[in-house]
Amino acid sequence: IDESHFYKNLYLYTKMRNVGGIAQTDILFFPSGSLCRLPRNSPLLPGFFIGKDNNCHPTVGNSKLTVCTKSIILALYPYKWIIFYCMRLLVTCFRTAQGRTLFMEGTRPSTVNSIGMFDMLKGMGMITIVLAHTAELYPMQISGGLSLTAFFPFIYREALMAAFFIASGYGFRKRSIGKCIQQQLRALLKPYCITAVCTSLLHLLCHYMAFHYFPSSVTETLKVAGGFLLGLPHTTTYAGQQFFSTGPMWYLLSLLIGWVLLDAILNIFPEKYTHWAVLGIMLLGWGTTLVWELPFSLSQGAVIVPYLYIGYLAKKNRWLDKPLPRRTLYILLGGTALTAVGALLAQSTDCISMGEWTLGPLSILLDAATGFLFIRLFMRLNRFTGPIAQGLQAIGRNSLNIFCIHTVELIAIPWYLFAAHFTDHPLRGMLLQNVIAFASIGLVCALLNLRRSWIVKASATRRQAQRRTPALSQH
Repeated sequence: IDESHFYKNLYLYTKMRNVGGIAQTDILFFPSGSLCRLPRNSPLLPGFFIGKDNNCHPTVGNSKLTVCTKSIILALYPYKWIIFYCMRLLVTCFRTAQGRTLFMEGTRPSTVNSIGMFDMLKGMGMITIVLAHTAELYPMQISGGLSLTAFFPFIYREALMAAFFIASGYGFRKRSIGKCIQQQLRALLKPYCITAVCTSLLHLLCHYMAFHYFPSSVTETLKVAGGFLLGLPHTTTYAGQQFFSTGPMWYLLSLLIGWVLLDAILNIFPEKYTHWAVLGIMLLGWGTTLVWELPFSLSQGAVIVPYLYIGYLAKKNRWLDKPLPRRTLYILLGGTALTAVGALLAQSTDCISMGEWTLGPLSILLDAATGFLFIRLFMRLNRFTGPIAQGLQAIGRNSLNIFCIHTVELIAIPWYLFAAHFTDHPLRGMLLQNVIAFASIGLVCALLNLRRSWIVKASATRRQAQRRTPALSQH
């Protein structure tokens, strides 16, 4: 006796039950056009099914799949409904982005000196940052004691951050110091404060729900709020009191400090001494990380000044408009290779927020060389206009929102409790946490963009009403 039911939309769940009740198999089919379609007639996956064996244990009915692939499928099978609806949400947001109703403003490829020339770089960077922060909670040791998830993904982490700072410096314009401070406070301090408040409130709620002890939840939340007030790039102890870091928000504070310092250098020093002043500020910032933990990310803001300056010079001298000389290319490639060699030999990676560089000030300059190569690479990729490229550009246009939302979920949600349940299966936990993180970030970004579109429409309607009112009064 075969019973088929539960057909709904794109998802077909067929339940086949043996007459004697000896065996039961749940077969999942994904028809054409579904979100996770598996090719039923593909020579690579003939007879594919996910079901249960005679002992009612999940099994994968395809002998040509590798053991690793089967283990991943079986690990995610209990969460199939969560993954299915999260993927459906993400695809919906992405299709909306393709329709240019929420994210995208045009389909023309970004070129040099256009507003969106770094959107693809920022989009890939946002995805990499979320994946890397998740991987830190699930260390997978390999031979030699190095962690597959907590070491190798971070070899070029600071080079990616350097590329972000160089891209920011590309839009730098010299102005008075007071005007520069006002502009940076208005552009960066507002999202920083909103993120701090949201993170503290959600942290209090999540920890109370997890531990059911309000005094302890308040104490831990005050450490989070204190870290945001002090602008700490990493967890630090002041006067015997521990304060937590601001998470990824150190980037905004460092960018604010770096812009102000670069503007001050360009206003104070003659042009022939500018290079030396930039290097001096960098060395001063690096030196302070050796002796003291400065608040408000002052040390990190001083260290990134060379990155902003390189972006400023790239626009001024049109370095991105013309091909690199062969000698310069070889120097940059050598610096990129030296970054990886230094990390492997020292078994340590650079980290701006922690004030750690494998080769000291040389690592700061090597990260700048690698970051500049990243920018050149993504400038070449801007010529593509396919769905993947458009999706990355859409993510890049929402990079500030994603950055703030990721900070909230990373600090406020006790992910370490979630990771503790997957100590024996770290890959399963890492995949599931990434699905939850990306789904929540995509949902909040969609809501924020809807809110912005509503505000724009309301303001336009209000302006039209104001224009009609004087005309009616004259009549």
